[in-house]
Amino acid sequence: MPDSAMIWNLILTGGGGAIVWWIKSITSQVGETRKLVSITREELAKYYALKVDVARDIDKIMVRFDRLENKLDSLIERIHK
Repeated sequence: MPDSAMIWNLILTGGGGAIVWWIKSITSQVGETRKLVSITREELAKYYALKVDVARDIDKIMVRFDRLENKLDSLIERIHK
């Protein structure tokens, strides 16, 4: 009987240790994944423009197109006179 209890204790200890090791590895992987997600968010900000930035740039382009259009209109008026 004592031999079977000792074997059972070894099995339970090994199983418990394996479960603890598995949980530790899963939590470390979750931590690494969170770190990678935060790095990815920082990197995305470098390559993509915000809506406000795009709107401001489009407004600048439209102002230049309006100036160009006015110059072309005045040129065409001078040619037709």
